[in-house]
Amino acid sequence: MNSEGKILNYLEDKYGEKFVVEGKKEGSILFSKMYGKDKLFVYPKGKPELIFAAGQSRSDEVNYYDGYISAVWGDELTNSLKEELKGKLPEGSVYRVFVNSQEDDPSMKDMSIYDYLNRENKNLMVVLEVAIKTTKEPNLDEYRDGLYQAFEIIKNLQSKYYTLSVGVVDKSEDIQEYIRTSKVNNIPWSNLDAKVYGYLVVDDYDDIKSPEELISKYKPVKE
Repeated sequence: MNSEGKILNYLEDKYGEKFVVEGKKEGSILFSKMYGKDKLFVYPKGKPELIFAAGQSRSDEVNYYDGYISAVWGDELTNSLKEELKGKLPEGSVYRVFVNSQEDDPSMKDMSIYDYLNRENKNLMVVLEVAIKTTKEPNLDEYRDGLYQAFEIIKNLQSKYYTLSVGVVDKSEDIQEYIRTSKVNNIPWSNLDAKVYGYLVVDDYDDIKSPEELISKYKPVKE
C-alpha cells in the first residue's frame, strides 16, 4: 500500500469517517528525518471547510499525526464568534478562525473547545485570519478600532497563544479559497498571487494595548 493509502487508513480507523484527499506534499525517501515524509491535505467527506494536514512522522517508527481535532475546534470558533465579530470587521471581509493544538485523541472531537479551554488546557493557539476587501489603498483609520476589538475577542478566549492576521486585498480578488486553506497552504500575505495592498500580523508576544499600536504593525505591499 502506498503512503496515501496508509495515511487514509490511519485516519479512517481512528475517527470512523471517510476522508477526501485535496492535495499532497511529497516527502524525502532518503532524508525523511531531515525533510519529512509524505503529507496529505485532507478533509472529512462533505466538509471541505475542515481541511487539515496528516502524515507519517519523521522517525523510523510508523507513527502518524493529524490536525483533525484542531480543524473541528477552529470551525466551532468560526461559527460561534460570528455575532461577536459582526460589526467589528469591515463589511464584505472574509475570515476564518484556526486552532493549532497538539491534541489528537479521537474522543476530543466531540468536546467543545470552550470546555477544553475552561477545564483541560490552555496550551494552544487561536488564529483569526481576515481578508479585508477594498477598491483602493486603505484608510487604516477606518479599520483600527474594529480590528482591535476583534483582536480582543480572540485574546479573551484565554488560550496561551493567539494571533490576528489581516490582509487588505482588492475587491476584485476571490480570496475565499486562500482563507479556507490558509492553515495548510503556508502562503504569507506578501507572497499571495493577488493584489494585496498590505497586511498586519500581531500575536500574544506583541502585547498590543491600543488600536493605534495594532494598526502601527501594518505593512504596505509594494508592487
